[in-house]
Amino acid sequence: MKVSEGTSEVERLLDESEMMAYGPEESAMVADAVRLAQEAGAEELLYRARMRQVSSAALTGDSDTMFTAFSWCLGKHDSDPARFPSRIDDLDLLWYYKWMAEAVALNPAFPQSQVDQVLDDMEHRYRAAGVGLSGVWQAKTANATAAGRFEEAAEFRAAREDLPRDDYSHCEACVRSDDADFFRRSGDEAKALELFDEIIENRVRCGSEPERAQGKALLPLLRAGRADEAKWHHFRSYRAATSNADGFGIVADHLIFLAVTGNTERGLSLLERHIGELPKDPLDVYKRFCALVSYGVLLDAVVRSGHGDVEVRGSEMPDVAAIFGVEPEPRTAAELAADSWRVAEEIAAAFDARNGNGYFASEVERARALEDEHYDLPIETQAFVPTELAEPAAPTTPADYLDLAVVVKDDHDAAMALLDEMGEPSEPELKPRFHSSVLAVCRAREDRDGALAAVEARIDALRALGEDQQADAEEELGLALYAPFNTGDEDELRAALQRDLDPDTKVKVLTALAALPSSGDEPDGAIELAREAVGVAESAGLEQLGNTRLLLALTMLRMGDQEDAAEALDAVLVSDAERCWRIKALDVRARLAGGMGDFEVGIRAADELLGLHTAIGHRAGASDAAMLAAHLLDDLGQSEEAVHRAQVAVRHAELGDTGDLNTNRYWLGRFHLQAGEPDLAMEALDAAAAGFAGVEGGGASALEARYWLGAAARRAQELGTAYRVLSEVARVAEESGDEALVELAFRAHLALGELLVSVEDADAVQSLESALRLARGQEQPEMLARALHQLGQGKIKFGDESGLADLDAAVEIGRDAGQDWFVADVIDTKAHALASMERVEEAVSNALTAADAYAESGDDGSAAMSELLAARVLDGAGRSDEAVGLYRASLQRLPLGIPAHTGVSLELGEILEKLGRTTEAEEVRAAIAD
Repeated sequence: MKVSEGTSEVERLLDESEMMAYGPEESAMVADAVRLAQEAGAEELLYRARMRQVSSAALTGDSDTMFTAFSWCLGKHDSDPARFPSRIDDLDLLWYYKWMAEAVALNPAFPQSQVDQVLDDMEHRYRAAGVGLSGVWQAKTANATAAGRFEEAAEFRAAREDLPRDDYSHCEACVRSDDADFFRRSGDEAKALELFDEIIENRVRCGSEPERAQGKALLPLLRAGRADEAKWHHFRSYRAATSNADGFGIVADHLIFLAVTGNTERGLSLLERHIGELPKDPLDVYKRFCALVSYGVLLDAVVRSGHGDVEVRGSEMPDVAAIFGVEPEPRTAAELAADSWRVAEEIAAAFDARNGNGYFASEVERARALEDEHYDLPIETQAFVPTELAEPAAPTTPADYLDLAVVVKDDHDAAMALLDEMGEPSEPELKPRFHSSVLAVCRAREDRDGALAAVEARIDALRALGEDQQADAEEELGLALYAPFNTGDEDELRAALQRDLDPDTKVKVLTALAALPSSGDEPDGAIELAREAVGVAESAGLEQLGNTRLLLALTMLRMGDQEDAAEALDAVLVSDAERCWRIKALDVRARLAGGMGDFEVGIRAADELLGLHTAIGHRAGASDAAMLAAHLLDDLGQSEEAVHRAQVAVRHAELGDTGDLNTNRYWLGRFHLQAGEPDLAMEALDAAAAGFAGVEGGGASALEARYWLGAAARRAQELGTAYRVLSEVARVAEESGDEALVELAFRAHLALGELLVSVEDADAVQSLESALRLARGQEQPEMLARALHQLGQGKIKFGDESGLADLDAAVEIGRDAGQDWFVADVIDTKAHALASMERVEEAVSNALTAADAYAESGDDGSAAMSELLAARVLDGAGRSDEAVGLYRASLQRLPLGIPAHTGVSLELGEILEKLGRTTEAEEVRAAIAD
């Protein structure tokens, strides 16, 4: 590469990195710029690249790179200030001194003399440059506070207060946060909260604020009796910390908060999610100290809750284990708690030796004392997710292996691993069964060559047993007996049935015929074939009986006979079926019950299925069963219970490292949202979206998860986040050119428009028009009608009466599509719009039309509200006498005692009182009083 080409690439990398969020990709880009500048021998450009690297490393938690880059730049500047100025655009060595001063103070390996030297050098250079000293005194305040020297810190803080702010002062958010930290550490939590409230009320922020201040305020808020605020700040601070490239240090405060509020399961989940970051930035020892103290507090709480023997996922990672000086193997909560306290105390001793006091040791003591502090503040809908699996005895005999392989046969890799582990058994009587198990896996994988080899091996095994008739039949038919390889073999199978077959082969022929796709042309025939297979298996006492009974149920289901299929499955379940067939039958029964609307039956089946998978130690199956139960519970309207099961599914997927983890997290988020827990929904959906984005081909799923993340953010009143996420989803989905994503882009534009309408932003109309444009390109009347409905409302909201025509168009499309309730709803919308325009007669007419349409759709509640609208319009127009009848009509549709009935009654009473009809008013009020 030519020098000019190299320098041009460096400049491109630096410019692009400035446009990126701090994080691994940005850091790598800056590192590439540094490398290329070195290779090109361009020192001035290398100086700029390393200056940029200082800020990148500081804000991504890479102290080693930060020290190295800063020291190199400082040396270059001192050697030739003109060639290597202290400031290049926004890159500033004097500003970076703040980070250096903090970094050396937070590592006890740097002696106090070196900490003081950095601070003195900072002051000297600030004075020499003629800049303000506010930043110097702030750095000294923070360092003294961190060391527990509060009198010194107070003096430095007073000196800072005497100076005006300048270009080198710390940002307002950091100053207030540091001050709050000073008062909190020195024992004045009331003053700390006062400053914290100012941060929140004034919305001051910077790279790590206000999330850092929010984390530090959690305990003081609890102690001040402001638990609901603490919960609110927990969600927002933690979510911001996870998206911050250097947010690991903030997590410690949240683990302690979750420990003292009894949310140990959530705390353990967060600890496991972030424990891999513990070895990161080894030079920031203070951050590690805080993390370890928080681990001790949380894990002690886990132990007290009775779960001290649960293994902490991630504790086995070599880099993590090295910090504790233990072997890289899973640690229980109790073991990791003890390790955390031990290492935290070692770090505390090193800090105290450096600082010349006992402040860090006292911090450990205060943290240990938190076991006596408790606040009842549920965060999750369940305290501790039960995900312990039974540990069945490891298979020792060939028969054990074959039994287990059948049980886990749906997990193809696990089943084949078991079969590979055991190898072909030496017992001749087990060899046919072994090769049948191999064949089952090959069929599931659609591995024709493997299946053919397994069939040939099974035939040899049968001949060795003297089962020549069966071997001859299977040799003649080969793969014709086995789906999915026998699609064109119906004639051959039917011909075989005419011969004298042994029971085992006959059952195989019958089941193969019943399962052929062509059997769908004659449903009764397929079912009769399956029934005959059951009869033969029963008469001959074959091991295949459970399988044939299940086949009969599946054949009925495939032929659309749900009722008989349900009965057949129930027959399997009440029989003494082998565990493998019971597991399959429960899975199908649960799903069938859901499709038939028998949700309670389905839930019982799914829960039994979960129990069976748990009993055999099959984590992937347990995860699937728990999620199946979650969907059925959600269908039944039991959203909180759906969340419980989904939590179990996610936990099993995490512990088993199954491929369903991201999908499970997605549905957990959806169920949280359905249960009215938008903050928890945001966490789950954000994790799901990130997971999908990291998987090849997961882009569409990631966008879908982010769409629901935007919906959850709106429900959580995080409107800025909702706007940003929904805008991104709408843009990316539409620009993808993928027809499959058009509907998602439509929904995102629609949701964005609704959001903007709610905050009275006229840009809503543009988003809704985008939704309408996408809907016009699809052959889905429902989409078009919905877009017109929303656009009409949006236009009218912002004074454009052409929205009425959009509503009329939506009504026509809805009528043509037979959407009766939707038509009623649009007409009701139009009635409200006309009322806002003071077009009384039209408003009343449309409201009454909507009421009739709602009633015809079976929605008396909405019909009552439309009649109430008509009554209010008439009353507002001075026609209260006419309104009375409509008030009474509305009341007749509403059940006595519900809030709506009470509210309408009180309103009617006021109208009657106004009309001088006092007796009637008293009667109406007396009716609700009774």
